[in-house]
Amino acid sequence: MNFRGKNGRKRPGSGGNLVDLTPLIDVTFQLLIFFLLTATFNTDSAFKVKLPKASSNEPASEAKALVVEISEDGRFEVDRVVVDDRELQMRLCNAAKDNKVSTVNIKADQNTRHEKVVQAMDVAKLCGIEKLGILHRH
Repeated sequence: MNFRGKNGRKRPGSGGNLVDLTPLIDVTFQLLIFFLLTATFNTDSAFKVKLPKASSNEPASEAKALVVEISEDGRFEVDRVVVDDRELQMRLCNAAKDNKVSTVNIKADQNTRHEKVVQAMDVAKLCGIEKLGILHRH
């Protein structure tokens, strides 16, 4: 493609060779979409919880459920964020107040002290959440 002015001379700045950037832009957008989609599927917890076994195979499904994970050493995790006792209460009460949560499912390690499970249940009850569940593996 030759760009020439009205008088037939080449325009300044047009080197004669033009590079089509459309494929480069397409690939860049495809990579961006790929990384955005794969980044949202990260469901790793901050710590590993080894669930106890149960003989019941009934999965409890609740649309408005919040999962509180409790590690073996008694640390709490809500929405993949490790929280202390005060922040646990704040998060549960805020979720209950905004009607975002009607159930709290507790996912405690099999070696977690019973005291920590009861503490999480007590905080949920204090915040007005009446439905509690305990997650286990089959």
